Amino acid sequence: MSSRKRINPSSSRRAFLGSLGAAGVLCPFIPLLERELEAAPGDFPLRLIVLFSANGTIHENWAPTGGESDFTLSPILSPLEAYRDQMIVLDGLEMSRAGVGDGHQKGMGHLWTGSTLLEGTEFEGGDGGTAGWGGGISVDQHVANAVGDDTPYRSLEFGVQTKGATVWSRMSYAGPNQPLAPEDSPDAMFDRLFADFDVDASELDRLKAQRQSVIDLVKGDLDSLMVQHGSADDKLKIEAHLESIRAIEQRNQAEAPTCEIPGAPGGIDHDANDNYPLVSQLQSDLLSMSLTCDMTRVASLQWSRSVSNTRFSWLGIEEGHHDLSHLGDGDQSMIDKLTQINTWYSEQVRYLLDALAALPEGDGSVLDNTLVVWGNELSRGNSHGNRPIPFVLLGGGGGQLEMGRYLQYDNVEHNRLLVSICNAMGLADQSFGSTDPGSGGLPGLT
Repeated sequence: MSSRKRINPSSSRRAFLGSLGAAGVLCPFIPLLERELEAAPGDFPLRLIVLFSANGTIHENWAPTGGESDFTLSPILSPLEAYRDQMIVLDGLEMSRAGVGDGHQKGMGHLWTGSTLLEGTEFEGGDGGTAGWGGGISVDQHVANAVGDDTPYRSLEFGVQTKGATVWSRMSYAGPNQPLAPEDSPDAMFDRLFADFDVDASELDRLKAQRQSVIDLVKGDLDSLMVQHGSADDKLKIEAHLESIRAIEQRNQAEAPTCEIPGAPGGIDHDANDNYPLVSQLQSDLLSMSLTCDMTRVASLQWSRSVSNTRFSWLGIEEGHHDLSHLGDGDQSMIDKLTQINTWYSEQVRYLLDALAALPEGDGSVLDNTLVVWGNELSRGNSHGNRPIPFVLLGGGGGQLEMGRYLQYDNVEHNRLLVSICNAMGLADQSFGSTDPGSGGLPGLT
């Protein structure tokens, strides 16, 4: 992409400058000064991305081998080797099949909500039954409601040929019976995000100068307090505050995240089957830049839909994905082709991770402060299986999770993962959704 211009997210700077206001700086009392300084923001915001790909996987070619920390990635996950230390592979999770709907409908509706579908006649399933929309809020929207007030968008939903408003094509819900439509068009998403974005090339330097003047004021007051208060305990407290201010000063002087307006996608036919790879990359580029510009801290990227019949012609595969997924396990051609397809999806995940990792943020990257969760509506396509559902966590997650692990479970409900996602994002939830009567996060994850 070309025609890039540098910008700076106004919401982040408002929060930063507000937290360094002079009111607390001038307070002569050490306890109050301590509270004010401890209110300074953390390094960078924590972000969440949820990803979806369809029709299950080939478990024997997906699951790693080895132990928790000494695992070897499978053929399907091998494109993610460069991010092995920023990865947790979760094997053995079960997704409930309670309530109405066929396997694909339940899988898609339960995936991020952990809730049964609503009773209804809107959608007829492959088993002859009927179902309505999803019956609860999805985890991405629950998190967005908690962290989205400081950004222009609470969340952004990116799609790649999701095609149609049905229970098979919606994974994010604002609440029961409130599906959120992903945006399939990179052009429409670009216009939404960047078409009218106000750019001021001198803004970053001006803000850094403002921050530095406040930092200097705080340091001056702390130096004065060091002289005025003679006890060793007070001096230790003041020195700790000085260290905190020095850290803020270092961040202020460091290179800021590169927030750029990308070039417009160029009017491609985003619904054309053979444009699927290009649309995927364009949406990943826009998603990564929307996070860097602090336009949102919660995003989703949905590749196709449940019952996806995308033809992976660029891999030399002419059969539709869903059609292939229903062939028998004795068909080696099916195994090979579905392995290719799922490996290709791993490559798309790597593309997104590469884009986030290339964006500097302090001493690291945007990826270091992002939790990426990749899931599927089925375990295996030909059985409509609900266990083990393939899940992979990626990124640094702001240090909230110990990465670089392969965790194996014995049919633990995936709702526990949803709870852990909430907890990693700073929420105190101990249950999520309606299909798991238990409480707490995923054992051993946090």
